[in-house]
Formats: sequence, structure tokens, C-alpha cells
Amino acid sequence: MTEPDPFSSEQAIVNHFQELRNELSQISTKANDLAAESREHGLVLGALEHLDGGRKCYRVVGDVLVERTVAEVKPAVQGNKEQLDLVVGQLVKQINTKKMELTAFQEKYKIRIKGEDEQSVPAAPQQSSKGSQGVLVQGS
Repeated sequence: MTEPDPFSSEQAIVNHFQELRNELSQISTKANDLAAESREHGLVLGALEHLDGGRKCYRVVGDVLVERTVAEVKPAVQGNKEQLDLVVGQLVKQINTKKMELTAFQEKYKIRIKGEDEQSVPAAPQQSSKGSQGVLVQGS
């Protein structure tokens, strides 16, 4: 026995496809934001590299500007950068998983995105069989 298809209408298929695309977009945006923050931490570490460890510097902790020394701040910034890099790596794995899920869903329901593949794919002859029909989604 085959399990029943949870997507009984084209609209349900399109809605789920759009949800998957939105999730992928949100994860990608978060990964890009954290990668940019990691690069900023790298710039700070580069600036602190050649400074004397006893020199005063200021760091924002929450909403408070705190006076510290370079020797105190450098390990904290390095630790934050390493954590950001780990999270970005995890998000990249999630992005790849979500892309595979999206591609599998797109192939299963023969979804084409309007304007994306029109030039590379010649017009296919119309078939009357319901099983060969796909869903057309307008690109965002």
C-alpha cells in the first residue's frame, strides 16, 4: 500500500514549496549575517594584533561600553569569532539539507519556476495524463 499524498491540491503543493523556499531564504540570510559578523571580529583581531597587551580598549557588552585592556579583550573576541564560525558551519549544513529537500520536492511534483527554466527547456507537448502535470510557480 502506498501512503496517501498529504498535498491533495495544487495550491497546497505551491504553499508548501513557498514555505520551503522561505525557510531556505531565512537560513541563508542568517548565515550571511553571522559570517559578516565573524569577518568583523577578524578585523578587530587584526587591529588588536600589534597592540601592547596593557593598552586600554573599549568593548560593548550588551548595551554597556566597558573599559578593558587589549590582553583581556583579545581572547574574548577570538572565542566569539570561533563560536560564530561554528554556527555558520552548522547553518551551511542546514542550507544544503534544505536545498536537497526543496529540489526533491520540486522534482516529485514537477514544479517549474516561471522565468527560471523557460529559455533552456523547449516547450513540451501537452499531455492529458494527470500524473504528468506539474505545478508552475512564479519566481519571487
